Amino acid sequence: MGTPSPRPDPAYLARAGRLLALDIGDRRIGLAVSIPPGELILPVGHLERRNRRSDIAAILEQASQREAVAIVAGMPYDADGRSGEQARKTAALVRALQRATDIPVLTVDESFSSNAAANDLLQSGQSPSRNPGAIDAAAAVTILRRFLTA
Repeated sequence: MGTPSPRPDPAYLARAGRLLALDIGDRRIGLAVSIPPGELILPVGHLERRNRRSDIAAILEQASQREAVAIVAGMPYDADGRSGEQARKTAALVRALQRATDIPVLTVDESFSSNAAANDLLQSGQSPSRNPGAIDAAAAVTILRRFLTA
């Protein structure tokens, strides 16, 4: 199944079809999807984490339902750009996803995306503390924006 290949051009992927973004946390995986040619990015909810096998199946089901041409996962580097424990866990899930599918599974630095998402929700009048899944989905939107502008 999926093998690493040269990194596809984000603009090309955005024009080719929908991109599914993942904000991978310990309890939830936030989801967002782009609508071709990529200017519109929508939060589409979250998945509750169970175990690696179930998480991969659920992600691939979301990708299939949304006809995604690629999956973009945020990598949670620390403030100095280093890989910490969460980045290692995320990288392991990304590698498992890459083995499980033929569509590209790519990564982008997600530093501070959850903070940006919480601020965006507050500015729109929503309470992040009342709906933590909304933060995860909004963070996935931020991740996809970063990927498309990188």
